Amino acid sequence: MDEVKKFAVFGNPISHSLSPMIHKEFAKEQKLNIQYKAIEPESDDFETHAQSFFSKKGIGANVTIPFKDQAYNFADEKDEVSAICQCSNTLWYDDGKIKAFNTDGQGFINDLKKKNIIMRDMKILILGTGGSARSIINTLSSEDVKSISILSRSQDNVDKIIGKFDKRKKISHYSDSDSYGLVINTTPISMTNSEIPFPESIINNNTISYDLFYSRKQTRFQEWSLNRGASQALDGIGMLINQAALSYEIWNKFSPDTERVEQLIRSL
Repeated sequence: MDEVKKFAVFGNPISHSLSPMIHKEFAKEQKLNIQYKAIEPESDDFETHAQSFFSKKGIGANVTIPFKDQAYNFADEKDEVSAICQCSNTLWYDDGKIKAFNTDGQGFINDLKKKNIIMRDMKILILGTGGSARSIINTLSSEDVKSISILSRSQDNVDKIIGKFDKRKKISHYSDSDSYGLVINTTPISMTNSEIPFPESIINNNTISYDLFYSRKQTRFQEWSLNRGASQALDGIGMLINQAALSYEIWNKFSPDTERVEQLIRSL
């Protein structure tokens, strides 16, 4: 029997994660024998758990909230996107080194394209400035969009992102006078019971909203968007699957069928 290849996802919380199921489906398609564990370190204990995983013949790991910055710092080598965004969601043990990648932004774009969402000349609003936001802004800024605006509680963080990407597309602070075709929530508001704090004016009947988070039913941000007239309200399952597929391809040199896996998960 083939040797079992070991993979994992690190996050906190992580019990809700669909990543183990997604990667096991990818492996079935490739006829690969894998183990894929969900690991939940305490907030300051990522490195200890990551070292332990890779020391026990772990090959690759996905990394989610709140460890993407720590994953970047943990790695020996970083890909270009990780270096730009200063965070990573994928780790790979290769040739004696831990290599870091960031597949979030491209996974997001791939999902939009598979859902036939046309970004050309679109005004886009990003909610939040964390690792996923930075990765998506990095990738979107290379697409033919009209503008990218950012809304965050931290004006300093917005200023830093604008400074980082100022040589690319028009990236600016949120303005309540703008009308947005796509609003992307990268904040964890859907995972809390807190009141959703965003201005209602960010949504109109021409707006597509996209929540990076997901649940078995509509997320809180999806409901909030639809209640304010959004034309579509998408969850993060498609992005999750597409960024996972890019990670899987890095580790196993195999490009899985993401649409089949999305249909499967949505049918459960």
